[in-house]
Amino acid sequence: RLFNSTRIPKLNKDELVTHEKGRHLLVLRNGNFYVFDILDKDGNIVKVTETLAHLKYILSDSSPVPEFPLGYLTSENRNTWAMVRQKLIDNGNQEALQKVDSAIFCLCLDDFPIKDLGHLSHNMLHGSGLNRWYDKSFSIIMTKDGTAAINFEHSWGDGVAVLRFQNEVFKDSTERPAVSPQSAPAAVDSSKAVEKLSFNLDDSLKAAVTEAKKNFDSAVGLLTIASMEFKRGGKEFLKTQKLSPDAISQLSFQMAFLRQYGQTT
Repeated sequence: RLFNSTRIPKLNKDELVTHEKGRHLLVLRNGNFYVFDILDKDGNIVKVTETLAHLKYILSDSSPVPEFPLGYLTSENRNTWAMVRQKLIDNGNQEALQKVDSAIFCLCLDDFPIKDLGHLSHNMLHGSGLNRWYDKSFSIIMTKDGTAAINFEHSWGDGVAVLRFQNEVFKDSTERPAVSPQSAPAAVDSSKAVEKLSFNLDDSLKAAVTEAKKNFDSAVGLLTIASMEFKRGGKEFLKTQKLSPDAISQLSFQMAFLRQYGQTT
């Protein structure tokens, strides 16, 4: 379920779908959708310099943010989204949605740097909504200054699988980087390899996106995040005291809730 998977909205009960034959990556930038293959017909990873060329091509695209960014729909009430998705299919968007759903994973390229820890937390947790597709099994989010994080849809599995994946990627990319800022992209025609997805929207679908954005902004507006760095100890110290770092974290959440609301549930 980690790769090629998507949570499909259905009335009253969603469906987890995995497309094992998918070979392409989904890239979101400025609310626009792009796909290109990162595996060849035999299932082997294509040359990294080819992927680099395709990403540079996407970054050079001057397309503006869509007037009605579809990403907001994946944050909508699930039954509402299920009905809107069916309208999207009925309006001739089934092939485009299939390419979104079957992508190996989603890469979100955000065209701004991170300002501080609060901005980091908000952006990686929810972002603006226009450059996300929350139904994908996981998305790697990369900002302009190279800050990266993973946002993942939680119904298919636990955080352990994602943490293992993230740790392996970090270890491999830092100890044995396949590319560097000095790497030259492959001499390939990215205009043919990269497909920019387009969607046909009628007035009812445009209204649905507008309503989804309104609901998204309202929900995000209720979320406050404050950050601090505690430097007097960490998980290694807790282990020396024969305490579980995870248990301490969970207890701290409950203590904060108790102090805020005067109850534990």
